Amino acid sequence: MPNTLQPMKLSREEELFLRHWMYDEAHYRDGQGPAKNLQLRHQAVPADLAVLIAAAIPDLSEQEAAGSGPAPSDPPSWPWNGDTLQARVAEARASLALRNAGRSAIDTRS
Repeated sequence: MPNTLQPMKLSREEELFLRHWMYDEAHYRDGQGPAKNLQLRHQAVPADLAVLIAAAIPDLSEQEAAGSGPAPSDPPSWPWNGDTLQARVAEARASLALRNAGRSAIDTRS
């Protein structure tokens, strides 16, 4: 039975921000981009953003394309307020744990 767990759903603003952030991280030599500036201003941990990306955009080629560019045309905005970022990171970790548990179950049956 194939793993049918769906990627974590992001809001439009979350996806736009994370795609900008992937682009900014891949182009760090060009200076801080708008999403990187927002990340620093809000003191967000890069690893937390990476967990969101892994849970919501699990296709590595899609991640690579976001980093390669072009950058999204709409400017990013900070999509979380208060503790919502940490809540979304916890949701992403749970989603990844379920996905990994599903893979482990498939591996043990093979």
